[in-house]
Amino acid sequence: MLSLYSRILILSLLAQWATAMSQGMMASGNQSTISFPRLPPDFKEMARKLMITCSKRGYQVPVLMDNSLNSSYLMENPISIIPELLSSIPQPFPSHSTLYSNETADEQNPIWNITEKIWNCTNMGHLIELTRDIPGSHSCFMQAFVAPLSWIAIVQNGTDFVKEDLVKLIWAAKPFLVTMPPSNFSLPPISQISHLAEMMKMFSEVFNILSEEQRNAIIGWVRERVAEKEFACLLKPPVSSAEPHKLQNGKPTILPFQKCPPGMPWLKAKVLTMMGPFLSRLPIEDVKNIPKEELCEFFRAPDFSPIFHNISGMHPALGRKLFQRLKQECSSGDNFTQNMDRLGSLACFYDDAQHLNVTLSKKLLYQLDTCDNSEIDKVKRQLVQKILDNNDGSYTQEILQSLGSAVSVLPLSKLYRFTSKDLYTSLPSLSKAKWNPAQAKTLAKKLLGEDKNITGEKLLSLGSMVRGVGSDFLKKVKAEGLLGNQVLEYLSEKMSSLQKKALVEAFRRDVNASELVKGLSDSLLPSLSLSMLEKADLSSVDQLEGRGWTHAQSTFLLKKILGNNISLNELRKLGQAVQGVTCEMIERVNQSNALEMAQILTKSSKWLSRDQMRCAAQKLFASLEEQRPGYFSDIRNSELQAIPAMLLIHLPVEKIQNLSDAVCSAFIEKMNQVNLSCLPNSSPARNALTRRALSCLRANTTDLSASEVLSLGPLVCELSPAWMSSLNPVALNSTLQALASCLHIRQQYREHLFRLLTDTYGDPSYWSEDVMKALGPLLLLNDTAVEKLPSKSWLKSYLSDLIGSLPCQPMVPPPKEFSSWLDLSALQRKLFDLKTANAVQGRRKREVVPTLQPTLPVIEDLGQGNVYWSPTQLYNMSVQTFKDTMPTLGEITNYSAEQLAALKSKVLEAWVSVTMLNESQIVELGCISQSFSPEELRNLSITSLDTLELLTICNFTQAQRAAVWQAFEKGTRISVPGLGDLEMVGLGQFICGLQLTQVDQLNSTQFREAVEVVGRAPCPMNITERLKEKAVAAFGKPETWSEAQVGIMGNIMAGLSTVELGRLNSTVMPFIQWSTIPLIPPDRLAALSLNQLKALGPDNAAMVTEAQRAGLRVDQRAAVDEAVGVKTLRAEVSSGTSTAPLPQKGGAPVQRMAEYVVLMQAIMLMMLGYVR
Repeated sequence: MLSLYSRILILSLLAQWATAMSQGMMASGNQSTISFPRLPPDFKEMARKLMITCSKRGYQVPVLMDNSLNSSYLMENPISIIPELLSSIPQPFPSHSTLYSNETADEQNPIWNITEKIWNCTNMGHLIELTRDIPGSHSCFMQAFVAPLSWIAIVQNGTDFVKEDLVKLIWAAKPFLVTMPPSNFSLPPISQISHLAEMMKMFSEVFNILSEEQRNAIIGWVRERVAEKEFACLLKPPVSSAEPHKLQNGKPTILPFQKCPPGMPWLKAKVLTMMGPFLSRLPIEDVKNIPKEELCEFFRAPDFSPIFHNISGMHPALGRKLFQRLKQECSSGDNFTQNMDRLGSLACFYDDAQHLNVTLSKKLLYQLDTCDNSEIDKVKRQLVQKILDNNDGSYTQEILQSLGSAVSVLPLSKLYRFTSKDLYTSLPSLSKAKWNPAQAKTLAKKLLGEDKNITGEKLLSLGSMVRGVGSDFLKKVKAEGLLGNQVLEYLSEKMSSLQKKALVEAFRRDVNASELVKGLSDSLLPSLSLSMLEKADLSSVDQLEGRGWTHAQSTFLLKKILGNNISLNELRKLGQAVQGVTCEMIERVNQSNALEMAQILTKSSKWLSRDQMRCAAQKLFASLEEQRPGYFSDIRNSELQAIPAMLLIHLPVEKIQNLSDAVCSAFIEKMNQVNLSCLPNSSPARNALTRRALSCLRANTTDLSASEVLSLGPLVCELSPAWMSSLNPVALNSTLQALASCLHIRQQYREHLFRLLTDTYGDPSYWSEDVMKALGPLLLLNDTAVEKLPSKSWLKSYLSDLIGSLPCQPMVPPPKEFSSWLDLSALQRKLFDLKTANAVQGRRKREVVPTLQPTLPVIEDLGQGNVYWSPTQLYNMSVQTFKDTMPTLGEITNYSAEQLAALKSKVLEAWVSVTMLNESQIVELGCISQSFSPEELRNLSITSLDTLELLTICNFTQAQRAAVWQAFEKGTRISVPGLGDLEMVGLGQFICGLQLTQVDQLNSTQFREAVEVVGRAPCPMNITERLKEKAVAAFGKPETWSEAQVGIMGNIMAGLSTVELGRLNSTVMPFIQWSTIPLIPPDRLAALSLNQLKALGPDNAAMVTEAQRAGLRVDQRAAVDEAVGVKTLRAEVSSGTSTAPLPQKGGAPVQRMAEYVVLMQAIMLMMLGYVR
């Protein structure tokens, strides 16, 4: 803190400045006069966070020889809070990796006297000029203050600035947007196109940092500004400002306005140029409506090429449409191909690559480096093959350089042909390519040779090929030159969990725990055990901010630093560490601070669990009712608007029903912001929210406009088909299209909804491409609709795009109450049929012709879709094709037993015996090794932990796990007591293969370091119980385990006895991994008290199986339902305390569900790595 003398001195000097200003000692009239903006409540936090980034870069926090706090004038001047902000910034850890040797002595001096310069600052313009002139590290802290101040000035007064002042503010604001763009974008109502262009220059420079929501908000903002200025119309009705308090039917009154016509051609050439990279996120309808002459003028302009340079994430349908229009409307064929280098990322959608000559093939290939659309690897393979064929199949240094990063599409048999010297020469391009583990291992081995000691420089040079460096190499590297290196941050993102652990182990030898924590990148941070964090000097939440902590780490660190109490100021600083805020901490927040606490948590909602949200909501609602009984029955608009939407949906049903009509406008606005995935699918709140929102609309359904229905936001997904059928055609059309984006549609609605869909649009077999794009996901409402789709020229690309745009289905299915309704298997099967159709003649319905022979191009194109080959087709595959595609086929974990038998026959055909396989070939085979018998697995040559890690994603039986462990034990001659934490991590699911007596021999200290990964292993109960005993030896009795320790135990928690489960503290229950719950034997789960069951949290409680529920008493089942959030929906038959098993309803027995979870956790183990 600043001394009293320093504060008084600064006050005195700044007061003299204020007096001078009041006496007319102003700067000359030709200087900028940008007024200081009004400071919002969160300004200090914005500036402080930016200043912390300066501190984390190693800059010493300057101490201003400046003021105290007395003058009312100074209190109105934002400059007066700089000393307070600087005094709140923690000094960085001293570290050899963060010293700035190029700073002068003055720059390194933490005492910074800028008083003489500050008193010359009369306004924002002067302050910005001062910031430009401050040298060295001090400039970073000044920019951290000026940047958010400048952004606020733009938002508040953007329409009032002359262009010169706006440009100055934009320059100053940019660091704010680069470092921490606001989650809720408030964009200024700028009307002049020249001003708009300047703003878009800045937004284009920070495009890659912005979220998709922010990018879409900016596009909408530009569209509105252009409509008003160029077309004198409005895209949406303005809310009356004359009488904002008056409502009609619960809605604001609307002023007359000129509405913009549909398909308004707002994208003129100058606007296209101004949009820059935001063109890659335009709705496809906007691209269709660009006037031809404007599009072609833009294409010919010099600014076109830079705009599309290295743009990723463009929706394939948009990219194809823009590419096709440019090709067909703006150039002739020859001219277009000659100007291919101007296309940038639009080259990713080149649709005629097979007809290019070799020169143009090389030219196009160079353009495809950053492409990420689903079909791009197929295009690359075509181009690479053409280039190789033109060179008689030779594999020279020149060929390697011409292929660039596209060389990654070659099979291993061809990669082997390049010499080490050739590879070294092409390192810059090879280090950026995308490699599978087998390729990376081959290349790394060639480049590193027999050298067992890798220097940091050599490791960094490998780039993406680092994935192939063995953990035994990585555990020997030195921290110097690596720890804190930004290049290592990129490299570590490519590493496996085992590699990361090995690297952290290596760093631990060279630096202490504090410096290790300080220097690790976010992708390596999860590799730190709780015991290592215990040793680090972490004593303030300031040290946690901006880091990628895991859930368990966050919980551990907050408990260590704060105990069970947290202040609002500390809560603001947490960032990702907010995961560690417990319900106990939330409950202890002062009632008067509950609303502010809720608003702070909202800013970190992406890191909050459902349990945390529910706890925060309950705390907030109880506090509001305490402050004013009946709070929600007479709540005002402003009060409802202050409640975060993510918490409002947890309002009790009776309170939702009793909300006043006077708050309808605020309620509808809130419903547009909600994320209903926080609620169980069968939650009564979903229905209550929908009914309340509908009552805010006009009663006559047929008179509702499309915009009124869509104003319901995500609640549209809850509408019944019966209600929708009463809508007028325009509103119904918009509503059905909105439903295509829903992640949940009630089971009881699906059949009727599909009928409404076909009544409105006809048989899906006859849908046009535009209709299919608008409604596609809704085809999954019917089991056979996708299968019956006829083959059309556009269907294959559309289905590829659709699958790529839908949420990935998790390896371990989430609880039914929180799962999506989408099942992509029908889409994936249909896409397989379309991709293999060219090779099929005389196909029978629902069956691929058995004589179809899988080929290299088709297999590589299918990826995970290869799971749909029939066993006969796999038998028909040539041996060479099998060898070349093993890494691709080996990534699939869910082959049937018959498919595995067919693939094993190809192994035997290629190598005669499984025992002939070397370790590199085992790596290539991947999950095809599931086809080997335990005896065959036992005789494999496995000596590398990295091999085991690659195999741990596969679905091995317990007998197979034991055999693989025995093969590794025999190959390495390692003793069980000698297994370190790195070995335990590398074993993955194969630790389940240890004998019971061997589990007892595991070193408890090493086990403590590795327990988080061991806890993910899908072991049988007898092994799990022994691992639990080892956990007791390492951590003490289960009743003493903290929330963080329970969180890292994973499946080991299922091994607790009835007595041990019953003694667990209720506060740790939500920290049990949700995938562990089905593994707990029903009789043991029944030992939990009502309080423990209620404390499970929504996710854990929703994972309770029917077999487990059958073992619970009626009051226990009610407690589970309450924890899920479906208490009022479940009607249990009161029949004493009967624990008779419920009858099965067909399909696999319930026990198989638990076994399935166990097996799928093996897949999850290393693919997901450490859960954040």
